[in-house]
Amino acid sequence: MRSYLDMVVEQVLVPYGIKFTTLQAADSGQQRYDIVEQFNNDASIRILILTTAVGGLGLNLVGADTVIFMEHDWNPMKDMQAIDRAHRIGQKRTVNVYRLVLQDTLEQKIMSLQLFKRNLADNLIQSQKDLSIQAADQMQMHDLLACFEEHTI
Repeated sequence: MRSYLDMVVEQVLVPYGIKFTTLQAADSGQQRYDIVEQFNNDASIRILILTTAVGGLGLNLVGADTVIFMEHDWNPMKDMQAIDRAHRIGQKRTVNVYRLVLQDTLEQKIMSLQLFKRNLADNLIQSQKDLSIQAADQMQMHDLLACFEEHTI
């Protein structure tokens, strides 16, 4: 994944003089903080290059208004977390998300698997909610009958 991003830097960003910064796994906590602060506050830095694995918990990228996925993770939650990083408190702009997927590639298969996993999770969550509602309805009915029984005796 990192080599693909390096290729974008070398073949697109540098030749066109686009100002960018990168966040890498080897960066220390302070370096990560400084890079994110610079990106969020310096309007001349148009692009922050990072992988979904590097992002980490609590990363706030309110300086971003566009998220572009060049590769996708088998776990749809990782991609969703990456999108959420640009939607943190303090975001004042509309955030657009683009997913680059070539036809008949591994990425297309990963996207199909992500869709399957999200649908499965949604259905499981919905069925759990339905069971909870049924259980609550049964408990309420039981309580009503118990109350009725106490008053009729």
